[in-house]
Amino acid sequence: MKRQDIRLLALARQGDLAARCEVGRRYLLGADGFPQHLPTGLEHLRQAARQDAGRASRVLAECLPLHELLRAGELPTLQRAAADGSAAAQWRLGLVMLGLGGPEADEGLALLRRAAPGEPVAEGLLDAAWSATAAQRLVVTLRRAAELAAVDAPAVALWLAERTLAQDRPGPAAAALVAACELGEGESGALPEDAAIGLVALVRRCRDTGQRLPALPPELLRQALEQRAAAGERDALSWLGRGLSGLPAAGLPGAVFDGQLNVRKGAAWLLRAADAGDAEAWLLLYGLHADHSLSVANPQMARFFLEKAAHEGLAEAQRKLGALMLRGAATLADSEQAIAWLHAAALQGDGHAHTLLKSLVLPVAGRDSDAAWALSMVQEHDVGLAARLALARAFGLTKLEALSVDPVQGLRPWGLVVGRNPFIVQARLSAPRAVPALDAAAQDVAQRAATLFAQLPAGGDLRVRSLRQRRLFERLGLSDELFFADASASVLDTLRLGPKWAHRTRAPLAMALAA
Repeated sequence: MKRQDIRLLALARQGDLAARCEVGRRYLLGADGFPQHLPTGLEHLRQAARQDAGRASRVLAECLPLHELLRAGELPTLQRAAADGSAAAQWRLGLVMLGLGGPEADEGLALLRRAAPGEPVAEGLLDAAWSATAAQRLVVTLRRAAELAAVDAPAVALWLAERTLAQDRPGPAAAALVAACELGEGESGALPEDAAIGLVALVRRCRDTGQRLPALPPELLRQALEQRAAAGERDALSWLGRGLSGLPAAGLPGAVFDGQLNVRKGAAWLLRAADAGDAEAWLLLYGLHADHSLSVANPQMARFFLEKAAHEGLAEAQRKLGALMLRGAATLADSEQAIAWLHAAALQGDGHAHTLLKSLVLPVAGRDSDAAWALSMVQEHDVGLAARLALARAFGLTKLEALSVDPVQGLRPWGLVVGRNPFIVQARLSAPRAVPALDAAAQDVAQRAATLFAQLPAGGDLRVRSLRQRRLFERLGLSDELFFADASASVLDTLRLGPKWAHRTRAPLAMALAA
């Protein structure tokens, strides 16, 4: 470094305004004996701005590369310099305003016209802007700026895309991203990584906000999805899997995958999306592998995917898994597991699941108000019997079931299990049965009964309890119909065995599996 350059640096460090501005200019440009070092140049000019904002802003706006200026958050500096009459700042700001679109685009043209007299770059940009169509204006002007002033056009386009996307303006963001792709395309044909990221972010923003996605070349969107999917981005994996499988891809126009259907490839992308955390992808994979008309049909894989979706908490998957398990249930354990899944779906408001659960509960006659009054009368004489009667009405139990059930052992998170009755010889009447709770009130009844019976001493065998109940009902004038369900052995069999239950409830079962 020459002696005069060292002296200039010393003056700048001592706070001389002119020296600070000159040192900043040289560092930004890498000129007159100074290496190019943007952070140092920015620091000198920011120090100078505290003494004379106008002068420092002009140097910064004219010398710092446009994309670096924008990335550094110095747009207000550019605006200040343009307002002070700097022609270079005016054409630079005009170019940015064109890219922001809307009313700002008109202001950008006005700035270019203002800078054009005596400024060749501004004249060239103005000619390019007027000669291009509205759709190509940004690409043409950025390319012209790169030719005339070595502007990093792709970097400026990406900044414009980020800015407009942050402002929730999908139209200008789409135009800027298309420009970034056209201007930054490499020899390999791959999109600039930042542009691919921006395109996927644009689709996501439109989907999440309910806005219409601006028109974009289908092949451009598909290429962006493929690049981001290869990088493991979940939304890209999900969209690509859905589109290639022929499934609706929310936020994407159908034209993106016209002539591109490939169910095997789509299923593979969906599997990666599911593994990346897209719970709904498991359910979509179930649908594909359960469809016998597709090349990927596989019942075992379909069941696996359905179970994964159910474990992820999807009500539809829980309902379908519960329905399939209940349809084939041959044991009490099978029925319990199936009811647990249906109960989980019903808790999320799934109407079909609630309908299937309701088909497992026998109806009990009488009004709830009459039953409540009768329970209060019974409770004065026998709290244990009152709890059994409440259970019988809430869960649709027969008289034998109500008087023999063990509320402590039978309590489940989803309802109640009536165990095998050791006092009944006939197997069809004594077999165990799982009964779901149709609402929170029924579950509360079961919980209170279990708490009570855990504290009470054993109450004798079924014969003793039956005699006590009959005598108390005769004394109080109560009817069995108010608490006990009336069901034959064959009806009870249909509630215990899955295939019989499925035949009895085939219409709602079909709806639950199809919905």
